[in-house]
Amino acid sequence: MSRATVLRRLRAANPTLTIREVTSRAFERYGRVLRGMRADAAVGYARRNARVADEVVYEPSVTGLERDKAFRRAVEHRVYGGMPVQIGWCYGRNSRLDALEYHKGVEVVVAVTDTVVIVGDLRDLRWTHTGPTYRSAQAEVFYLPRGLTVEFHAWCLHFAPIHVCTRQGFVTLVVLPQGTNTDVVRPARARGEERLLFARNKWLVAHREAAPLVEQGAVVGITGRNTRVAPVD
Repeated sequence: MSRATVLRRLRAANPTLTIREVTSRAFERYGRVLRGMRADAAVGYARRNARVADEVVYEPSVTGLERDKAFRRAVEHRVYGGMPVQIGWCYGRNSRLDALEYHKGVEVVVAVTDTVVIVGDLRDLRWTHTGPTYRSAQAEVFYLPRGLTVEFHAWCLHFAPIHVCTRQGFVTLVVLPQGTNTDVVRPARARGEERLLFARNKWLVAHREAAPLVEQGAVVGITGRNTRVAPVD
């Protein structure tokens, strides 16, 4: 299907949601599309080896992806100014918002398949005497077509991508500074933002319906409905 057809069918399947493409001006609040940055070897490896199932799989660093030295060098120099990076992947099937996370630095995402991302602005996160709150209605939904590469700004709230086609699921490459999303020792008496620390260089706030995350200690702070995106098939 063409991009226009996919977007039209997504909108038809989700009449209550506003869905735009990441190439729209609206996405500039959250990130930018990166042009001319090829990841052919890494994408080929992901297509051959990502075994999509119903659960969401995320691995911060995958040796097979990082063998694409040309792509790795391009990201390190064009995006991170010479800082070392890790190349991982996120794949599976997902239809819900569930949580929002952010990092102290940008994230690069390559869409191996057609994908939907739900994003928000960290500056809309509010703190009260009971903790952080973020209204799910403030988040926006974007269609990320296969083959495109985007950079999420450091203040871009995001989480697991959402599949466009149930049969296919979703596959994305994820590039971050080395060590991000790996295990971290959380402060014993965390206050303020420290309470949201969920992994190394990863702060996260969850919706109450995201039971597995809550069981792992995620702070519940997303209010309103747990946004769901229906697939086109």
